Amino acid sequence: MRELLFGTVVGSAMAAGLLLLAARPVEGRPVVALFSPGTSDAAMAGAVATAGGAIMGLSDSRPIVVSQGPQTDYADRLYAAGAWLVLDASLARLCADISPRSGSPS
Repeated sequence: MRELLFGTVVGSAMAAGLLLLAARPVEGRPVVALFSPGTSDAAMAGAVATAGGAIMGLSDSRPIVVSQGPQTDYADRLYAAGAWLVLDASLARLCADISPRSGSPS
């Protein structure tokens, strides 16, 4: 029984780690930022603006925004502006209901 529990815990941790590694932000490509529950669209837009990026899409039901910024440290800037998690948009878009929005990088 301990072996089964160990395998489940270690396997899950490895899968989560590999997923996060595969979805890490790539410079110059759009990112998906997850904010705390209850964060308004206006607050997320403000965080993206503070980070120096432009909104490409917003989730209709979750505090998630797709954006892109020209800076090499754009993901770090989003974290500083309040994002809980920042991932590469190509993989993360598969998991969220994102509505496209127009905008241009600042």
